[in-house]
Amino acid sequence: MAVNAKPELVIDHRKNLPGRGAWLHPSESCVTTAVRRRAFGPALRVRGLTVDPADLAEIFGEAP
Repeated sequence: MAVNAKPELVIDHRKNLPGRGAWLHPSESCVTTAVRRRAFGPALRVRGLTVDPADLAEIFGEAP
């Protein structure tokens, strides 16, 4: 991984991608709670990771 590489969230539908993962229900309330608690950084072991709920909605296929 390059030193300046930007972390990217990817949904692993087949559950076979390498790397650190975090479970998240594809529901608005679960996403909102995870963002409010700033749970993504610690779960994925990435310091300073910020997540925009609108980006996750787009990834889940539920554009706001």
